[in-house]
Amino acid sequence: MKTSKIFIAALFLILQNISVVRAADGTRFTPNDIHWDEIEMKYHGICVCPAPPPVYVRYGSVFSYWEPFLYIDTVKTANFSPFMGKEQGSVSRTLSGKNQSSNSAEIANDSSFAQSHAFMFSMLSSPCKSRASGGWWTEKDSLWQSDELAAVLMPDASLYANPVMQKACMADAASTNLGHPIDAMHWCVGSGGSIYPLTGTVGDENYIQANNTVAARMLAKLNRVNMICDPAESLCGCVVTNTWIKSHYKTHVARPDQRAPARPFGVTSKFYEQKLNIPYHGAKGSNDEFLWIVYRKQLCCTCCD
Repeated sequence: MKTSKIFIAALFLILQNISVVRAADGTRFTPNDIHWDEIEMKYHGICVCPAPPPVYVRYGSVFSYWEPFLYIDTVKTANFSPFMGKEQGSVSRTLSGKNQSSNSAEIANDSSFAQSHAFMFSMLSSPCKSRASGGWWTEKDSLWQSDELAAVLMPDASLYANPVMQKACMADAASTNLGHPIDAMHWCVGSGGSIYPLTGTVGDENYIQANNTVAARMLAKLNRVNMICDPAESLCGCVVTNTWIKSHYKTHVARPDQRAPARPFGVTSKFYEQKLNIPYHGAKGSNDEFLWIVYRKQLCCTCCD
């Protein structure tokens, strides 16, 4: 009788864990999730850009604004997309994320892991011609799953994996929380720690902060593979940036609940985490399943792509 009770209890726990994995749901993204006050469009005057002969020069107007162009899922449930509000493919426990500090057997390893999905397209009809499109799904990306494999194929990350470079991130954290990330310290994500390795594992037991860092890593990865150009680097064209320029991006979370305004990546989650990731289900989706809306700075001459 005692053995059967233990078996039933174990079976209940297994089924409970399975149900938690498969219970993720939410409200799919709509334009209402964008904080439109972030746009801040401004006119700056007339500009001149070079052109091939026989034209030689082209004239236009200078505009600046923040463009909502990228939507990043960071999720505990593999193949679930808060952006789409549903699962895409089968749920995989082996690929699902976790907060290891919640597991007493791994309490010494205070880290978090999340999968990520990127959807890149602009929701704004605007004077600047630079456009971005594409996407990424980390469940299909073997580098995202393994710190060791990512280190082998991205050896430059080792330049920043030392105590001196990591301690330097304290200065970036202080500056980022004041609204001014230090672009020269591209390996830092403010209070989120390091951008490297470009994987889903973050050494932070604060799950909201860790997911913000995961979203920053996805953005950095898209820059790394040349899927994103930076329209704020040159008036006369969008510049492909292999390394992200942090001050040209800001974000806010839209799932499991909406928080605004947008802030630089790496701002401490203390500013927006209150009642954001409540147990089981938030106002717009399951807990531990995040959607981040990313705005990039546009500064362009309207004459040029």
